Amino acid sequence: MTERGRLEASAAPAAGSLLLRCRGLAQSFAAVRALRGVDFSIAAGKVRGLVGENGAGKSTLAKIIAGVHTPDTGTIDIEGRPVRFTGAEQALAQRIVTVHQDINLVQTMSVAENLLLNNEPTYGFGIIRRKTMRAAAQRLLEKYEIGVDPDDDVGSLPNDLKKMVQIVKAVSLEPKILILDEPTSSLTDAQVRVALRLIRQLASQGVGLVLISHYLAEIFEVCDDLTVMRDGEVVADGPVNATTLPQVVAAMVGRDVETSRRAAQPGRASAVPLMTVENLTAPGLLQDVSFTLARGEVLGVTGLAGSGLSELSRAVFGASGRQASGRVLIDGKPVPPADPAASLEAGIALLTNDRLREGILPDFTLIENICLPILSRFGRIGGALDFTAMERTAERNIERLRVHAPSAFALARQLSGGNQQKVLFAKWLETKPKAFVMDEPTIGVDVGAKEEIRKIIDEIARAGVGILLVTTELDELVLLCDRVLVMFRGAIIGELWGGEIDRETILRASACGEIRAVAA
Repeated sequence: MTERGRLEASAAPAAGSLLLRCRGLAQSFAAVRALRGVDFSIAAGKVRGLVGENGAGKSTLAKIIAGVHTPDTGTIDIEGRPVRFTGAEQALAQRIVTVHQDINLVQTMSVAENLLLNNEPTYGFGIIRRKTMRAAAQRLLEKYEIGVDPDDDVGSLPNDLKKMVQIVKAVSLEPKILILDEPTSSLTDAQVRVALRLIRQLASQGVGLVLISHYLAEIFEVCDDLTVMRDGEVVADGPVNATTLPQVVAAMVGRDVETSRRAAQPGRASAVPLMTVENLTAPGLLQDVSFTLARGEVLGVTGLAGSGLSELSRAVFGASGRQASGRVLIDGKPVPPADPAASLEAGIALLTNDRLREGILPDFTLIENICLPILSRFGRIGGALDFTAMERTAERNIERLRVHAPSAFALARQLSGGNQQKVLFAKWLETKPKAFVMDEPTIGVDVGAKEEIRKIIDEIARAGVGILLVTTELDELVLLCDRVLVMFRGAIIGELWGGEIDRETILRASACGEIRAVAA
């Protein structure tokens, strides 16, 4: 494997075996430089792993190859011929098929209709031969060991089966190049084995594959070559058998000592449990999760996509979409299960990871957004609201949290993402929580806003609130947390304390499913 200035060089594949070669790809979105002069190749019959932290540029590169984005600069050759895609259909015409990280099936259609969408057998004049379509879908499902009925609506399936249907659909298009973006993130262990066998089978048939994954053990199991990206650049590249897991992790996170060491926070957490979670289980999502949270403690929870992070946040708050078992206690008293109102009453607040859909009311004022959970506090005789008191409450929070807004009467949609997030903090802080569950609290905000929000989190903890910080942002875990729990496929597989909390250890544990899976 080659890393600039450090690792040993490796030979490139013979030119005749290359299916695709990218040179000097650059892509910017407004002021954000997503790719910076990226060189990348895909060879026939080979599986190339593509790894990097969140925001490294992996998905942007995949979307350029798939025709979703057109690069600002750089070239793409397919079997030696230059191409410039301006749409995904052009890439598909070249038999470049992508399984995107997000599930893009039609939820209101059946499994069979999704599998053969735009490729339906017909009698002519567009009349679909439904029995033939169903039989073809059944053969695909049986071949790839997918236990669903072709007539099932996709919307009724759990996410793991939706993902398997998405993968099978891509394979049925007979790709020459197949790009898989986090294909195993929501799969069960048995489904992962099926998916990995399928990847090797396709490679043996001459397909060129790209596997984008945070699960490094899977990368080492099925990939021939590996490309590591960091901050929009390729920082390491070469055969998998010429490198080691610690080298890959080091290339992914870099050697930034300032952000790899946790700042000491003496005396933050008390020893008395504030919140106790016992044996929290949700079918297919969480496996017997137990932990405690102290007053003033910042307890981090992290893991890869599909490890159950958001599901844990919702289950603790009583808002899990599936029936969950187990108990949540505040100050030793059980909180009624599956009841967000009861959780709020008990002193639990939840900041979700979807600001626009589940947090902010974009067409309401900041006053209305901040005061919504506590309207009963402003009630007057006759049912009217004390709007003056509501305005004072909103203005106090705007000043306290340094929200940049024209006034408290501004609409939430007029604010930047970072300031919208601060409004959500204000909204839940007004409920005076004892335990504050934060699911990706800095998602979708700029670097400056991240720093301000991290300061707010620290201030909240110092005021004695217990914080459950659920995040995949490694810097937040390192800089803010007293302890970190690592999740893997719905279960807590280890705990890190104090000086053990560093980016490399967290990343290894998340990728391998075991704290001591790899020696330092």
